[in-house]
Amino acid sequence: MKASLENDNLAQRSAVYESCRALALIKRSEHGVETPSLDIPAMQRIYKAEGIRIDRRALKGNRIKAAYYCDDGECSVLLNVKLPREPKLFALAHELKHHYVDQELIGSGEIECGDYNAHEVIEIAAEVFAAEFIYPQIEMRQLISQLGITSLNCTKETIIDFKRACPAHVSYTFILKRFERFRLCVRGAFAKVPFKKLEEELFPPIYKQEWFKRTRVRRS
Repeated sequence: MKASLENDNLAQRSAVYESCRALALIKRSEHGVETPSLDIPAMQRIYKAEGIRIDRRALKGNRIKAAYYCDDGECSVLLNVKLPREPKLFALAHELKHHYVDQELIGSGEIECGDYNAHEVIEIAAEVFAAEFIYPQIEMRQLISQLGITSLNCTKETIIDFKRACPAHVSYTFILKRFERFRLCVRGAFAKVPFKKLEEELFPPIYKQEWFKRTRVRRS
């Protein structure tokens, strides 16, 4: 009996997540979203079209990324402006799910946006929506196939190559979660890899390259 209830619960969760993934694709289509051009300005235009005000605040730390509020039809999102671009974009997409799906519950005070422990399914569903809105799984799988990435050749260098080829504005954390979901790597296998640092070592940015440094010295 217990196992049956657990299976029913898992099935219900999966159905919720799949419905949010489908909703994300519908909303992408409605707003004419194309993955390479979905950046912060594009998201701001979507928010304006949806009638959502963005309240930008310099919040302490990164614990609070964003929060959705709706009172008497006035909808707004509190956004931590200190976030880097990729987490900021993801946070804005996350709050869009609350606007589309949870607006009445949040407006009535039945749930509080961001209370992960009390509303785990609702918050995970928002993450699922955001991920699909920013970078649909089918597009990511196509690039993985084009690059010839499989579970047999997936290394930290492979992940860096994928990030550099990726048209979406997503973080290494985003890519790792998807790779784990696609079973290209074992969960947590690359958790301790400093990807940004390693990428700079493999592909030094222009301002760190010796020829650029010498040019600046000559011009100074």
